[in-house]
Amino acid sequence: MLPLKYCLLAATAAVLLVGPVAAQTAPAGADGQSTPVRIQTNLTFFLPGAVSGDELPQKIDQARKIVYQLAMRECETLRSTIARDCKLESVNSNIRQSESRPQQLQQPQGYHVSGSIQSLISLKPQP
Repeated sequence: MLPLKYCLLAATAAVLLVGPVAAQTAPAGADGQSTPVRIQTNLTFFLPGAVSGDELPQKIDQARKIVYQLAMRECETLRSTIARDCKLESVNSNIRQSESRPQQLQQPQGYHVSGSIQSLISLKPQP
């Protein structure tokens, strides 16, 4: 009889937990377009410049500004292609100085910049 109690308890718990889970899921519209979609864009580029001295703060600011400008344009690009509406959720930037290399590799001094842009969109209706 003891296993039957556990089965009933498990069945009751499963039924009670379905309600909160179902409440967290937004129903999609008939066209499937009303469900929000998260878009993440990752970028990486190299910014040449001195890695020490008085120019250092300006180069770091320049690298961050480029990432932020690209983030501003991301919603424009999404709206012109797949998004009816777009909201910028987060922007992340990472700037790393290039390491000193022997002259035979001929790598310029500068900064490796990477970033990620996360947006929340609603899709355009499908034609």
